[in-house]
Amino acid sequence: MSLLIAEHAGLRIRSTGSYLPGRVVTTDELAARADAPLTAAQIEKLTGIRERRWAAPDQATSDLAIEAGRTVLDRAGVANVDRLVVGTSSPDHPIPACACFVQRGLGLAPAPAFDVAAACGGFLFGLDLAARSILTGDERVLVLAADIRSRLIDPTDRGTFALFGDGAGGLLLERGPVGEGLLAVHLMTDGEGAEAIHVPAGGSRRPTTADTAARREHFLKMVDGPRVFLTALEGMSQAANTLLDAMRLTFDDIDLVVPHQPNRLILDRLARYLRIPSAKVFVNVHRTGNMSAASLAVATDEALTSSRLRPGANVLLVGGGAGFCAGAALIRIPGESK
Repeated sequence: MSLLIAEHAGLRIRSTGSYLPGRVVTTDELAARADAPLTAAQIEKLTGIRERRWAAPDQATSDLAIEAGRTVLDRAGVANVDRLVVGTSSPDHPIPACACFVQRGLGLAPAPAFDVAAACGGFLFGLDLAARSILTGDERVLVLAADIRSRLIDPTDRGTFALFGDGAGGLLLERGPVGEGLLAVHLMTDGEGAEAIHVPAGGSRRPTTADTAARREHFLKMVDGPRVFLTALEGMSQAANTLLDAMRLTFDDIDLVVPHQPNRLILDRLARYLRIPSAKVFVNVHRTGNMSAASLAVATDEALTSSRLRPGANVLLVGGGAGFCAGAALIRIPGESK
């Protein structure tokens, strides 16, 4: 368990940004495929997802991250950073890091650039690394999260085939005034759930062979759906409560909860689990699908650039994913509360 509280130094969120590919894939389109294991009505009932974005054939994960990163930097009016962190579990290549291609594509000067592989928790884990980097000397860190999940799903697997989309998002973190911006980050991982959601082959345990390809072992597998559902709820809830307790806050002090977007049913249950009004939970999964690490990054950009947050508002990010990992982060909108 790891808890970071920015008590003596400020962590300003200078800007945010996101990118969604142009191709919209509707639930009706997925269900119309000959090998689709569910109807459109069943998909919507089980997931609440009506559409998702898929990358074009010539787009790689770094391309999506570059688009999001360019928006972040343009909004900030910044050309270079001290560090680049990219949360992804679908890099362009096994080697080198996706961040290397993003750094080159954004025209950034030489600086540390690396990936964080924490599945759906990649954005929060990257945010934690960025915060610690600034608190120990960096001035400015670009945190991006990007994933192309559409190429890792089995079109015949009823548990996963309709859940995922592609996208990228992120933010620029820098030194700033104490008491606003990123106030705290809490992370945890329970490796007992390491195989609940995983891609069986393609690594050192089961290298790629004709046999692993024939067995469809390079697709994402969800071994125990109900356990994943419950663990996601418990992990996000525990992370949120641990952070709020440390900050001496309650959910009454939180103006908006921005969660990872696994599916609509989990988000509806999360509101009840946390005993907060559903209107307090930011939701975009119905039009984006689950974009793994990018989901929370995109949702954070959309939430923080919306007009619904007043100066002084408290925003709680929560997420979780394969591993099992979970985390939470507290953000305070700059300005005096009205």
